[in-house]
Amino acid sequence: MTTKNSAGMPEEDKHSEVSLLRRFLREPLLHFLVLAAGLFVAQVIIGGDEREVIVVDAEAQKYLFSQEEDLRLRPLNESDKQRIVDTFIEEEILVREAKARGFTDSSRVRALLLQNMRFFIGSDIPEPTEDDLRAHFEANLDAFTSPPSLDLNHVMFSDPDTVPDGILDSLNQAEDPSTLGDLDTQLGYRLRFLDQRRLVGLFGTEPANDLLSVSADDRDWRGPYVSPTGSIHFLRVINRNPPRTPTYELAQDWISTHWLSAKSDELLDTALDDVRQNYLVVVEPVDGGPND
Repeated sequence: MTTKNSAGMPEEDKHSEVSLLRRFLREPLLHFLVLAAGLFVAQVIIGGDEREVIVVDAEAQKYLFSQEEDLRLRPLNESDKQRIVDTFIEEEILVREAKARGFTDSSRVRALLLQNMRFFIGSDIPEPTEDDLRAHFEANLDAFTSPPSLDLNHVMFSDPDTVPDGILDSLNQAEDPSTLGDLDTQLGYRLRFLDQRRLVGLFGTEPANDLLSVSADDRDWRGPYVSPTGSIHFLRVINRNPPRTPTYELAQDWISTHWLSAKSDELLDTALDDVRQNYLVVVEPVDGGPND
């Protein structure tokens, strides 16, 4: 006897239809058609959007992330990556707004366009009072505290072929090691207050890591470190400087500049909120990026 369900359909017919439906849903052609339909709808939506498009492509994100990781000497977290992407978008909006306001003819370089736009937006900020500056200093002590840094002795050889054999032993034993290298008019023999970012900027990621890992009682020369220009550098850590927070009196000029920058950023955020609606921002997904 054939059983029927509540709709009057035989059970075997019902199971047959379910089986056919499952096979249909697994068909690659169906998946392709659904995807194509979705892309078509998205194209129609975006195509009808007359806003200017800003695309943050995956390769640009990878490049920016890699640069920042080299400076920080650590992997970036998702918050770091999102901040980098947001900054890129804000700068791109500012550049385009600067061009729209006529800065293009006199300032073709991106950095100058950004500078002009920031000056244009922040030009109406009033002078801070003494109370403004003191309150700003107390509220932002971390910003005025210098990071830990190193003092170094530095010897350079412009030509790698002129580096003497056994140079590290000679440097460690010399009464005046500065006479063993070439005259370096840019950096000199003694380098002071080099924090992590400056170390990376001057000598690269691996030398910076190596120097920062030197123990407190180690006074040996280290190297060779090869610069991007091909010169050879030898370095010795002679002092470690802990973080330092200056007094208000010593930092007053710096505080005034920092206050002005903070106020300018506030106006900039407001201006960006006003013009951001004129742009359609597309951020491509990237492995390890903020959209994963």
